[in-house]
Parts: sequence; structure tokens; C-alpha cells
Amino acid sequence: MEMKAHRNGDGETTVTVGNAVIGAGAFTVMAGPCAVESEAQIMEAAEFIAEGGASILRGGAFKIPRSPYDFQGMGEEGLKYLRRAGEAHSLPVVSEVTEPDDVGLVAGYVDMLQVGASNMQNFVLLRAVGQSERPVLLKRGPSATIDEWLMAAEYILNEGNMNVVLGEQGIRTFDTRTASTLDISSVPVVKQLSHLPVIIDPSHASGASDIVAPLALAGRAAGADGLMIEVHPTPDEALTEGPHQLDRDEYLALMHALGIVRLRADIDLVDREIVRLLARRVKRAVEIAHIKVEESIPLRSPDREVDLLADVREEAERLGLDPKVVHRLFEEILEYSRFEQGQAVQGEIEAGH
Repeated sequence: MEMKAHRNGDGETTVTVGNAVIGAGAFTVMAGPCAVESEAQIMEAAEFIAEGGASILRGGAFKIPRSPYDFQGMGEEGLKYLRRAGEAHSLPVVSEVTEPDDVGLVAGYVDMLQVGASNMQNFVLLRAVGQSERPVLLKRGPSATIDEWLMAAEYILNEGNMNVVLGEQGIRTFDTRTASTLDISSVPVVKQLSHLPVIIDPSHASGASDIVAPLALAGRAAGADGLMIEVHPTPDEALTEGPHQLDRDEYLALMHALGIVRLRADIDLVDREIVRLLARRVKRAVEIAHIKVEESIPLRSPDREVDLLADVREEAERLGLDPKVVHRLFEEILEYSRFEQGQAVQGEIEAGH
């Protein structure tokens, strides 16, 4: 019996890429240059990409141009620059892998692997990325049907990697006014057939920067979970695909049109800081638990918890927050800290320390 893991079942798949989420009602933007050309170029791009509110930084390190004489990418050096740029601006990164033997190398630098349209039916590569622990963005081939696209995804899913995102970047038709024809209808069709998130790539479909924005807005209206757009500090000087890459001003204008502005980026930064602070708090609580076990002191201190909750209620009220909500939040934090303490010292307690 033929099993199809992409088939719609209960709910939809949500794919986590670093600190970004694709699916679950989010509209996630991946942005960056077609190719990493230098450290300065990707750093400059990452700065305004973060400013505009994109969630993921993209950049090609291994390229498959139409001509063997065109720029082939910087390889591992480009991946290093991409990683540094992402870390400098708290952005997870995605880059294309073109060879099965390179999956481990690329996965060591990126948060998400991309399989390009030209490799959609490279089944050896699909199996290799399926065996990776990294999420995978699978682009649709220019001559592929929707069913062929979904069955290509099946090769990845069948290896146990369920974190797959589908990318629509246009199909080949008789028209030559655009690079390809963005198949907007594929978005709702895929949504009906599959639980996998689907994004659009209006840059590769358009072939021209001035029609990227209308296609991006159409994709969002059709229900896409996000988009991938190519941007460059100086598109006229780009080593690859310059005509369809947006410059800083065009990118920021599109992000405003999409309703994704700097405020959202600031919220993301705050959320990540909250998580980091929570991790720091739990780490300190576990350290204290070890000391208490060594000194035969009870792990829980009810009086201190009462005082702490009173303090956070007072601080919440001072800052204009609802003290009841903050109280409940810190009760959850305390409960989680106690759980982590118990897990950390369980062995010591059983050993009689």
C-alpha cells in the first residue's frame, strides 16, 4: 500500500528554523542576496534585512548558474560569511545545497537546507537532506506538476525528516515576459493536499525587481505561509541575478506593504531575550539545587516563592502590567524551574547524597 506522508491529516506542520517559525498562521519572510559575494556585502544586506523585519537570512554559497562560465559561488567561505552575518543580527540562515556529498558541510553552517528547483528530482540529494537534522526548503521545478513536487517531498519525509517547507518559484509556460509564471494557484491546491507549509519566491518568478512586490502580495493573499525574496545592497553590481534583486529601499517598501515593520523585528528580539533570560534563570536554579542536595537542604523554599511572587506583582503594577497575569506567568516559571531542578539532581538524591 502506498503511503504519502505529505497528505493532509490532523492540523498543519509547523517548521522551526532557528528562532523563526514557518506555518501556524505566521507569515515568514526569508530575504538575502542570490549569492554571498563578500563578507562586507552579506553583512550590509543582513543589517537592512533585519531592520525590515525578515525572520531568516538567505544567501547562496554553492551556485548552479545556467552557464558554466558564470559565478559559481564562494563555497564554504561564503557559508562562513553567511553564518557570521546571521549571528550578528540574530537571524537564522538558509542556503542551497547542490550535491549529496555537501549536505554535512552545508548543514554545519545553516539552520535550513534549500534544495533548488533544478534539483527537485535529484532523488539522491533528497534522500541525503532527508537524513539531515536540518529543516528543508524544497523548491518546485519549472516543469514539475504539483503531484511531482509533493512526491519529491516524499523522498525527504520518507527518510524521517518531517520539517519540510515547499517553495513555489514559478513554472515554465509559453510566455516570455517574465522569467517564469508564478503559479499562485499552487498555494491553495497544496494547502488542500498537504499539511506542509508553502512559501513563494516572487524574485525568481519575476525576473524583474519592479514586479516582485505585486507577486509577493498576491502570494500572501492566496494563503502562502511566507516568501523568499532576493535583495542586494547594490543590485546593479551583483555577480548573479541582479535584475530581480531588490535594493534596500525597495525591500523596506515591500515589507511595509506586507505590514511587516521594524516593530515586529523588535518584538522578535525581545522574545528571544526573554527565552535567553529564562534559560539563564533555570541554569542558576539547577546550580542552587546541586548545592542544596550537597548540604541536605530541602529543594523547595515556599517562603521565598511567596516573597518572589509578591515582588513581581509589585513590579508589574509599577510598569503598568496586569499583576494577576504576571503572577500566573511566574508561577509557571517556578514550576518549570522546580521540574528542571528535580531532573538535574535526581541521581544524586537516589545515590544518597
